[in-house]
Amino acid sequence: MASSITYLTTTIDGARGLKPYKRKLTRRLSDLRGYFLNKGLVEEILSKGENPIIYEVYEIPQEPTDGLLSIGCTVIYPGKVGDEYYFTKGHFHTKESASEVYIGVEGEGIILMQNKEGETAYSRIEPNVIVYIPPGVAHRTINVGSGKLVFLAVYPSDAGHDYGSIEKLGFAKLVVERDGKPEVVDNPNYVKAS
Repeated sequence: MASSITYLTTTIDGARGLKPYKRKLTRRLSDLRGYFLNKGLVEEILSKGENPIIYEVYEIPQEPTDGLLSIGCTVIYPGKVGDEYYFTKGHFHTKESASEVYIGVEGEGIILMQNKEGETAYSRIEPNVIVYIPPGVAHRTINVGSGKLVFLAVYPSDAGHDYGSIEKLGFAKLVVERDGKPEVVDNPNYVKAS
């Protein structure tokens, strides 16, 4: 008799993401041109024909159905634009009750979290660290190390991703290098939602 149980098995393959995966997303500097503080420097880099990979996401999405979980593995490359470390675009979930869990695999990073009122919190992420991201909170991950930052994400398959709010308003905080160390500072371009 055939089983009606559907299950998934995959392997975390470090800096190569998940194996196997169903979808891969690559974000280059040109995809984040409006996100970095120093937009002039971004345009200067791109005008030289350089368009480095900032991060990649390896996903095993499920049908957007209540009760199912999707899995992703993000690899953020080391680097900076000026003194601002490479980061993910960041997003809210379109389903406001959705939370998410990140599990550090390798590297060093910081997760910025921000509610709709612009209140922020942040946490380190590194191997074997689990970060819980509560509902209604935008999140962006920043690579502050010299190697790739790799982390696993588990989230409801019907959570949805709202990148537009972050693209429009930004995050209230940035992570920059100061005296050879990462520092969380105010973002002078942040637009508080009205």
